Amino acid sequence: MTKEKSQIIIAENVHKWYGKFHVLKGVSLTVNRGEVVVLMGPSGSGKSTFIRTFNALEAYQQGKIIIDGITLSHDLRNIEAIRREVGMVFQQFNLFPHLTVIQNITLAPIWVRRWSKAKAEELAKQLLERVGILEQAQKYPGQLSGGQQQRVAIARALAMQPKIMLFDEPTSALDPEMVREVLDVMRSLARDGMTMVVVTHEVGFAREVADRVILMDSGSLVESATPDIFFTKPQEDRTRQFLSQIL
Repeated sequence: MTKEKSQIIIAENVHKWYGKFHVLKGVSLTVNRGEVVVLMGPSGSGKSTFIRTFNALEAYQQGKIIIDGITLSHDLRNIEAIRREVGMVFQQFNLFPHLTVIQNITLAPIWVRRWSKAKAEELAKQLLERVGILEQAQKYPGQLSGGQQQRVAIARALAMQPKIMLFDEPTSALDPEMVREVLDVMRSLARDGMTMVVVTHEVGFAREVADRVILMDSGSLVESATPDIFFTKPQEDRTRQFLSQIL
């Protein structure tokens, strides 16, 4: 496998401003196929903004982003092609409250991939079984716990059969006892070789599942290392200071 083929996300010197606020200051990152990268850092460090540039939920003003060989541009066809490859799970679930669980999951495959309802529902049931809530298929999101809603959100993202999954603090809105059920689903995805970029403060998950852990602060990448080095022998003072507050 050539080096280019193995790199599924390439971000080079990405800058973003909100007005005069420089939120991303020349961030560069490459992610290989099947790799799990965890982004950590204080609130406001640019982590969520950075991963949202990968599927054009956030625009950026300078630099280059290439997703699975497609260079991100302002061309809508280009953005749609990238979004078909990239699934995203948000902090606040973002499910449609007026649709049942199975309708939430089948909506995009039917409309975007032009699948038949039967084909989409068959896949949706397989995904609900995979995330452990097949019995909730006909319920509405409001009838589910937070952990169950987030597992529906993961199944919905997987229904588009993406090559990359982005997770933006997927457990931060959950009660502590619900966190594990969502992390267990994410662990199984990692074991199956899904490329994942995860913004999280879940240290246990990062230690166990991540291939690399990255600290972001003030719009820049501070340190990137394997979990064993990141958590036990960090090189940067800023990383040591951050870890002293969360460990």
